[in-house]
Order: sequence, then structure tokens, then C-alpha cells
Amino acid sequence: MTRTWSLEFSDDQGISGAMQLTVDRSVASFLARVALPDVGVVIVRDDDVAPPRGAQLVVRAEGLWAELLCETPGEHWSFGLEAFGVRFDDDAEAAASDRGERVAVGFDLEWETPDHVYGEILLGRRQYEFEGTGHFET
Repeated sequence: MTRTWSLEFSDDQGISGAMQLTVDRSVASFLARVALPDVGVVIVRDDDVAPPRGAQLVVRAEGLWAELLCETPGEHWSFGLEAFGVRFDDDAEAAASDRGERVAVGFDLEWETPDHVYGEILLGRRQYEFEGTGHFET
């Protein structure tokens, strides 16, 4: 049985992103994306991650740590990410290539119903405060 957890978020300053974990029996895949004005698009992707063990939704691989934590079912989730991603100038370049600038990326985000997302996005040595909307699905 395949299970997917996904968060999409954006704000009125032009920041947008997503985080998705898919688990299918003995393998998991992870994808994160963040677009920042004047920076570009950063993608973190690993299609062959060991699935989470037990009830905690935590995945680890080389250059990747991600956690999805249910604080209050149906009301509040926390999303953590520490990884290396690849930076592209825009979505078109990200879709056409897998070569770009390697950059550290992190999320420390909270989702609360009804579709409120807030927290921090880290890119390299820069920190961006985030407050916007988002959609979460399990």
C-alpha cells in the first residue's frame, strides 16, 4: 500500500514551496522544492530512501534528513528538513536539468488548519521568515 504526505505553501512575497514523502512498502521517495525571489528554485529529491521505521515519519539518507510530525491530528503538523539541494534559476531550468549549484536547504515549518503555514526557510547562510497559506494532505 502506498502512502503519501504532502505540503504545498506560498506567501504574498513570492516564496513558494512543497514537501512530499511517499512510502511504498520497502522504499520511500522524498521531494522538496522552494522558490525564492531573486534566488531561484531549489530542489531536494531522493527516490530511494529507506522508509520510516515505526510510527515516526522520519527519513534519512546521505545529505538528507526530513521529519513530518503530527502534533494534533487534522489540526497541526510540523515539518523539518535539513538537506543539500540543487539550485536552478527557474522552474524551466529545474525541469530540464539535474545539474545546478549545490546548496544547503532547511525547513522549520508548521501547518495549522485552516491552511496556515509559518516558520523558517534556510538557504545557504540566509534565513527567511515565512508566513503564508498552505495545503496539507495525507
